[in-house]
Order: sequence, then structure tokens, then C-alpha cells
Amino acid sequence: MARQSLFAVAIIVGLLAGSIVAAARCLTAPGDPSSDPAAPEPDSPAAAAADFASAWSQGSISDLYLLLSPASQRTYSFEAVESAYRTFEDQLTVLRTSVRVAEATPAAARLEVRLATAYFGDLEYSTTLPLLPAPGRYLVAWEPAVIHPRLAGGYTFASIIQRTTRGTIYDRNGIPLAVTRDIRHVGLNRSQVTDRPALERVLIEFGFTPEQVRAAFESPLGLNQRVRVGPIPEDRIETANQLLRGYPGVIIYVESQRVHPLGPAAAHVVGYTREYTAEELAARRGQGLRPGDRVGATGLEAALEDRLAGTIGAELRLIAPDGSVAETLISRSFRQGEDVITTLDAPTLQRAYERLQGRAGAAVVIDPATNDLLALVSSPSFDPDAFERGDTAALAGITADPASPLANRATAGLYSAGSTFKLITGAAGMHYLGLQPTDRLECGATWAGVSPPRRNWEGAQGMLTIAEALMRSCNPVFYEIALRLYNGYDDALAAMARAFGFGEPTGLGTLPEEAGLVPDAAWKRRTTGEPWYPGDEVNLGIGQGDLLITPLQLANAYSTFVTGQLRNPRILAEAEVTVRGTLPLTPEQHAHLQRGLELVTGPNGTASAAFALAGYTDFAGKSGTAEDANEQQHVLFVAMSPAREPRAIAAVVLDDGKSGSIEAGPIARDIVLAALRR
Repeated sequence: MARQSLFAVAIIVGLLAGSIVAAARCLTAPGDPSSDPAAPEPDSPAAAAADFASAWSQGSISDLYLLLSPASQRTYSFEAVESAYRTFEDQLTVLRTSVRVAEATPAAARLEVRLATAYFGDLEYSTTLPLLPAPGRYLVAWEPAVIHPRLAGGYTFASIIQRTTRGTIYDRNGIPLAVTRDIRHVGLNRSQVTDRPALERVLIEFGFTPEQVRAAFESPLGLNQRVRVGPIPEDRIETANQLLRGYPGVIIYVESQRVHPLGPAAAHVVGYTREYTAEELAARRGQGLRPGDRVGATGLEAALEDRLAGTIGAELRLIAPDGSVAETLISRSFRQGEDVITTLDAPTLQRAYERLQGRAGAAVVIDPATNDLLALVSSPSFDPDAFERGDTAALAGITADPASPLANRATAGLYSAGSTFKLITGAAGMHYLGLQPTDRLECGATWAGVSPPRRNWEGAQGMLTIAEALMRSCNPVFYEIALRLYNGYDDALAAMARAFGFGEPTGLGTLPEEAGLVPDAAWKRRTTGEPWYPGDEVNLGIGQGDLLITPLQLANAYSTFVTGQLRNPRILAEAEVTVRGTLPLTPEQHAHLQRGLELVTGPNGTASAAFALAGYTDFAGKSGTAEDANEQQHVLFVAMSPAREPRAIAAVVLDDGKSGSIEAGPIARDIVLAALRR
């Protein structure tokens, strides 16, 4: 019984100790003087055991076999002994073996064995090495139990390994956004290439770029190793076979690869995978990971890594001579990679990407009824599958691009809100100052509430209600509201901004996002040592100054306005939406502000050209144009439809532009139209 429990005890030690043991006690190879203070006497039992331990540790079965007694060699051929050790290593998934002599007598030696395995962790056990005296030395009376005590009596080990397939990421309608597929590739064995110039020409003729071909030929891998040129499109497999197979050195092979069907349209939100680093593999030793295995790097691929990757299953069994399972020694449950359904809408993602046309900026689309995230696109974008296939030429171009295509502007880009913030200023004026839908404020050519006076961008517009001021985006009206708030309240405008969700992450949860900044008196005192001046509040009133928001926050803020509730956006279909706050607006106040957003897209609004005059009448929205510190302007637009009960809100920000209504407005409009078709 004690002998049968030995292996299980060793397994427990290995699994619990794992890399801690490896880090705490560095094993040296048996026979190394550092492992034993005194080298064994030549031709002694300890010397024979040390030679055997060294040969085993080094995997030299031929040297090990020479140490066996003649009787053992008659009983077990070299092939049988070699097979026994190789089978043992294969079934236990041994990566490295360390053997040392614990003690030796003329009759036997006790060996301490440590195995570093791919699937079962670090295993430690002791085994007995029977010894026989021979002229001038000692030899080994070998039997399979020398490898492991549990192998006595004809028992063997057998392992069952279950590797996972990474789960698929779907959009809301079951369209795959990330899926693992078998992809045919063209590769090279450069040692067999006889005419490089001719082969380069035919590869380029087939459709590979000169950079791809050059990278394959100049790979640092050995000439006999397969190097990838690139994938073969599904509709060109037969062409590849006909055109390329006749060239020496060309290899057409199939390889499992992560594929992102929408490509750049969903690159930032879905993400991509990368290979584990050597350090990561070392830290996860024993979990079944191999060089070349991949892990989520960005986006949902990274955020949902545990669910998508699953868990590699591994079971080690002791098999009786009759083939039955005598005992299950180790069992790690297998868990297949999980498919994930998102709230994203593939056609809306594609349309947003197309409408941005590579301009620096972002588009975010939310369904306010559920706060589902329908699309999140950052531009310029990149091909995520360049990372999956290791396309060095494409990756070099992506990383060197000064437009920073890897940056996720939708969640991490920080912008002034510009005039899109006037909705918040209007809400603060009605809530704190008691301004009524019938109250009118002057929209003059200049406003002299602070010094120096400020000009109105389109000249005098007369006396306007808040809704009419939103329609014309009249700066003086919102300057006046901000100044009155400054004079009557402490940080009232900042408080309303936070009620709309600005100044903190939205709670999306699956993607890194910036908190942005809602400046107030305490912040300014803390960061500059200066007081909060009237001009600071006035700047904030039109979404300028130190206010910083993300496109995701902007879309969520307008969704907050539609429902009156501040909620986290939802990107996973099964996720809960949490109400984090409510807007302090009465139905009458909300209706008046809503009317203002409708007027913006109406025949007299700042966005009339993109909406009412173009035949798009059931919309509401707000434009914005904001000056950056470097005198560049970025432009914004938030569009929603149907106007009274929106089912889609699109926030569009362009890093460089002149007019939010003219440039960002049509883009937001078309994205909303795409979302309404879902």
C-alpha cells in the first residue's frame, strides 16, 4: 500500500509546490560536484549510481544501457529499455529530468527524481536502483520499476490530454467577430529552393507583397525550418496548387489561426492575440502551454481570455497488465473555450469604419433602450490578423505609422466636448437656476459677462430659449448660464457633468478606458494652486477649457439624457446593466432640452444641411467644434433616431476638422441609419 501511494504523494508535492520549489531550490545535474560535497569513490556503488543518474538526467539511454548487468541486457534489449524510458517521458509529458543519488549501498541505491512536465507540473519521487558487484565496478540489475516504482509488475502509465479550441466571439446576431479556423498557407523550405529570383517573381505574381516575400527569405530561422510567406485566400487554393507546387522549396500547409472577419472595422473592440512570451510560459509551466500558443493581447480577446481560452485537460492513469485502469493519479478538468455573444452589430461596425474613411477619430453607437454597445470604432485602424499570422512587413508598417492606428481613440482618446456639452449646461441652468422653457436669454453678437468680451460665432440671434439656443448653438446663452451658476453655486456645472457620467470610466468593464476630467475649483487649486475664476466656468459652459471626455463617455452621456438614468454600457449579451445615478430633471425640463436637440437637425438648426434639408427628419442631435491646445480643431456630432424614442445614438469625433455639423454630422447620421436596420 505504501508503494502504491508513493506516486500520488509525489504528484501532490509537485502540483502544490510547482514553480515555488523550482525557484527555491535549483537542482544541479547528478554527478556535478556541487550536488554532493564529496565525489564518490571510483568503482564504488555510489559511483555506479551517480553514472546512472547522470545518463538518465541527460537522456542518454545508450550510456545508461552500458551500465546494466549482462543478465539485464539479456532480458531487456537496448530497444526495449529505450522504449520504456521514451514511453514514460511521453506519457508524463516530461520536459526535463533531474536525478540525484540520495544514498548507495552495495545492494542498491536510492535515487531522487524530479520531472518537469508540460501538463502535470513538477513531480518528485524516489526509486530504487538495484546493484550487482562486477569485476572492478558495480552494475545495475535493471527492471522497469527502476524508472518508477509504480511500473513494477507490468503496470504502465497512460495520459489523456485534451487541448482546447479558442471560443468564438459573435456579434448580437451570430456573426463571428473572432473565430479559430484552419487556414492554408504558403511556406518555404529555403534549403530546397533552387531559383530564388524565379520563385520570388511567382510569389509576387500570386499576390504576396514584395515585403512578405523578402521577410520569408530573410527569416532568421534555420534554412531547413519552414518559414511562412502568407495565407492563401479560400477562392485561390486551386490557383496556388497549380502555380506554386512545382517550385522546389514551396510548402503548402494548413495551420490553425485566429481570424477576425471584420478586420479593421472591429480591430480595437475585438482585439487580437499574441504568442506567450518565454517568461510567461515558464511561469505557467505544467499547464500544458507550448511555444507558439497564444493569449489575448487587446480588446475582448484579452478581457475575456479565461472564458475564450478554456482549460487544457490532463489525466494521468496507472494501467494494469490487463489493460484496465488501476488508478487515476492526476486529473485536471478539461474546459472547452467558451463562445461569447456580444451586443455589437457587425453591419453597424462595418458602416462606421467605412464612413470614417480612415480619418483620425472615433465612432461609438449605443442603443439607449438597453444601453447595449452596438459599435465602437477607432480610426485609423489596422488589420488585426497581421498579428495573428505574424506578418512582419505589415506589423512594421502598423507600428511605424505616425497616425497611431493601434491607439483606441474611442475609449482612450481625450477630447474637449465642445458644443455637445451645451446640453449639460442647459440641464444645469434649468435644474439649479430654475430657468423655464419660456425664459429667454440674449444671443448677442458679443457677450461681456467676463473680460475681455467674447464674440458670438454667427452674430446676434436675438432672445432665445434654451432649446432655441441649442438649435443655433449660441455661445452667449450658455456663457450666461455658466456665469450665473458660478455666482450662485459652487461647482454646480461640474456636478451636472458628473451626473451625465463625465469624469469617470463608463463601467464598460471589458476595455481599458480613460476617466477624462471634469475640472472644478478643488481640482484647479490642487493642480495649479490658483482659484477657480468666472472665466473657467464660462469656458466649461461651452465644453472648452480643461474638460476632457472620451467618445464612449459622450455617447453614454446622451443615452443618459434619453432615459434619465446613468448606466454602464453593455457589451456582453448576458451582462447586467447597472443604474449608477439619475438626472435631476423634471419631465418638463427634459422635454424642453429634447426639443432643442430636435431643432438642431431641423430646417433652422446648425445641422439642417445634413438632416432636414437632406430629407432626414426623424433625428435629434448636437454638433460641436472644439479648439485644441495646438490650435488644431476637432469636431464632434451626436445623432439619434427616432428623435423621440431613439433606438440608436452615434457619437462621432474627428481629430481634425472645421465643422461638427458639416463633417461629423453626416457620418453620425449614416451610422445611426445602419444601426436602425439591425
